This record gives sequence, structure tokens and C-alpha cells, in this order.
Amino acid sequence: MQKKVESGLIACFVNDGIIYQKKDMFRILSDLLFIKYEQFDSNGLKKVGEGRVFRVYNNINNSSVLMNGRIYLNVNSFEYLQIHTDSSSNTSFFELFTPDFSLRIYPLEAEDKEAQWQMDAISDKDFFEGEQEDD
Repeated sequence: MQKKVESGLIACFVNDGIIYQKKDMFRILSDLLFIKYEQFDSNGLKKVGEGRVFRVYNNINNSSVLMNGRIYLNVNSFEYLQIHTDSSSNTSFFELFTPDFSLRIYPLEAEDKEAQWQMDAISDKDFFEGEQEDD
């Protein structure tokens, strides 16, 4: 979120905050690899899952998809991102909001680095070839 503070500087978030700028949301989510997610609506918890983030993008052409352990996030699917930090464990999680639901994302550590590198070799480049990023 590019919020000007009294000194004229851009805001700085430490552990908590609300991000509205798509570029900032993209930057934060792009660092994720393995995540646990929870989808909430007005009735409470709706869905839970885990997977690998294969792609984060910022365009008006593609949907966000979380299915079969494969996660593709389009920051344009969400109005804003809120960063939460649990003070007891000092761990952060992210919550993405739409008018109808929210999606909580908990970063997970890769247990097997070799498996991580093998997963990195899997690419969706052919599927997305020619697509322009609007970061």
C-alpha cells in the first residue's frame, strides 16, 4: 500500500498491516513456495488445503486456482491483503479478501530441499508463454 505518512515517506509495514497495491501484494506472495490455506465465508471455515505455489500473477485474464496441491494466485482476484503475526509464535500469515470470502495463507517450510528443487524444474512456461505480466 503506498500510503504517505506525515514526513512524505511511503509506509513501512513490520509484521502487520493491510496492503492494497497490487504490486505490493504480488511482491509479498511471489516469495511463497509451499502453503496451507483456509477459505472463510460469512458462515465460517469453508475449505482447507495445502499445496505448492506455482505462479503468482497480476493480470486481468487469468483466475486464481487452488486445486490438487497446485496453486496459481492472481492478485486481481482480491481486493486487499492483510498481514497478521501471531505474537506467541512470532509467525506471520496472510489473508486475502474478496467481497464474498477470505483466503488465509500460511507459509510452510519445505521439508525436503531436493524435492523442492525437483518441483522447481516443473514449469508452466508453455501454458503461460506470450502472457504479459502487469506488475
